[in-house]
Amino acid sequence: MTADSHGRAIRHVRISLTDRCQLRCRYCLPEEGVRLLDHADILRYEEIVAFLEVAVSLGISSARLTGGEPLLRRGAVSLVRDLARIPGLDDLSLTTNGLLLPDLAGPLRDAGLRRVNVGLSSLDPEAYREITRGGDLSVALRGLESAVETGFRPVKANVVLLRGVNEDPAPFLDLTRRLPVEVRFIEHMPVGPVPSERYRVPISEHRTRLDALGPFEPAERSRGVGPAEEAFRVPGAPGSFAVIPAASREICGRCNRLRLTSDGHIRPCLFSTREIDLKPALRPRPDARRLAELLREAIAVKPEGMPDPAAARGRGMSQIGG
Repeated sequence: MTADSHGRAIRHVRISLTDRCQLRCRYCLPEEGVRLLDHADILRYEEIVAFLEVAVSLGISSARLTGGEPLLRRGAVSLVRDLARIPGLDDLSLTTNGLLLPDLAGPLRDAGLRRVNVGLSSLDPEAYREITRGGDLSVALRGLESAVETGFRPVKANVVLLRGVNEDPAPFLDLTRRLPVEVRFIEHMPVGPVPSERYRVPISEHRTRLDALGPFEPAERSRGVGPAEEAFRVPGAPGSFAVIPAASREICGRCNRLRLTSDGHIRPCLFSTREIDLKPALRPRPDARRLAELLREAIAVKPEGMPDPAAARGRGMSQIGG
């Protein structure tokens, strides 16, 4: 594996397919929205395949497709099929809001997708509609259930902790009693134009709320390469839960990822505005040697710890890749 200058083996890349999404989540996008990329600026599928082929040759073994909402991108199933065929890519997963999964879970699994994460900001229909600016919770839950029924393992529910929206973990623990899913309680990340303090729930506060609902038993940690802590389950429940202190420097020492934005920039750290443009190595046709040079550069400049989050007020998660 290729290691960064701090000795961390870099083996995972998150690939954003689009900056577009059907939802307008208040903790992700400002009221006025953000300027969307022109179609010509978005990487073509053959460019994404060429990028990942080179990344795998350098030691990347896991990739996650993100957005925006990645399933809004036409032909996403075909891209999954092409990526899944890359020798040496051991794990291919997807993060989605779940709204298109009722129709696409089966085709995605047949194409070679291994794992699915579904974003669920609330299990209360009105709260979900309010925080997403119009989303339908029942559709998102059908998407989650479709992923389970189709046979994806594990299926994870991403719960970004939000003040005034979902501080109470009890409904999500009930979800683990009903379905074999892993709920991941994720600290809100202070990235982009939406101020984080409005929604921030300290991870220590959430752990206290969880502890009050125990006791719990250890659960086998599901497959994945992310920074989740140990997994637990309600005794007898088919599902489990884990906590991710995403805005804490305590996870930096085990960060093993790069991010590719939908317009072709590698971001070595989510909380940094430093990006390396890969398009000169991809257009007019991919240059594998130049791509490898730029990827090594991105790995080499990956910071040891989290930069000041205030410096990450530029592009938001939908533009970087969630």
